[in-house]
Amino acid sequence: MEESIFDYGHLGSRFNKMTSLLIIAVLCFLIFYFITSAWFGESEYAPKVFIMGELGIEVETDLEIPGGLLEPNKIYNDMPTTIKCAEDTDEAYIKVKLTTDYQVADYHVVLPLLHVNDRDEADGKQSWVYSPIDDCYYYVGYISTAESATFNTGLIVTNGINNIDKNKPVKMYLTVYAIQRYYSAYLDHEDWEGAPDEWLERIKEYDVRDCGNCGTQIVGDNPCPTCPPPVTP
Repeated sequence: MEESIFDYGHLGSRFNKMTSLLIIAVLCFLIFYFITSAWFGESEYAPKVFIMGELGIEVETDLEIPGGLLEPNKIYNDMPTTIKCAEDTDEAYIKVKLTTDYQVADYHVVLPLLHVNDRDEADGKQSWVYSPIDDCYYYVGYISTAESATFNTGLIVTNGINNIDKNKPVKMYLTVYAIQRYYSAYLDHEDWEGAPDEWLERIKEYDVRDCGNCGTQIVGDNPCPTCPPPVTP
């Protein structure tokens, strides 16, 4: 019987290379597709979330515009972002930045619809304080494994959209910065130098320090719960 003149081993090698290239091409397309959304378009959008800091943080968010259609001067509700500490992570202070790669005259076109917790709402205050220095929203409170913070409940699209940008791809990014709650670490970290005065004043009631006498942790300006009160002459 004559031996085949075809080198099946070589053919298999060429087939494997072609298959690998095809898979890589498909993956590249999917990556490109899922990180972009069409401006006034119909493409779906998968948000990018960046976590800055060494603490374990969990972020759940939904920034997908219903129907993939951004409309000027419109509010999109029911798109919450919640943030909490991962297991075995210290309590943390956080700040959040929401950005896109599309701005008009250096102004954001898409803004967060900020959440106000029950305590602040009762006092007529905001739960998030904006800083124009670093373009971040600072949370008045702290998060833990059991205590989460809601950043936004939706998105607001301003009226600054240019019609010439119809069908322009837009990327949206959510960046969460976290720092430990204890010992007012935010006062000494360069990433938190942009903290607004209002937040610095309001966050004091959540700060934790150690008692100089017994080492018990003290919250805010409260006296040590372990040491006896000072004797008044």
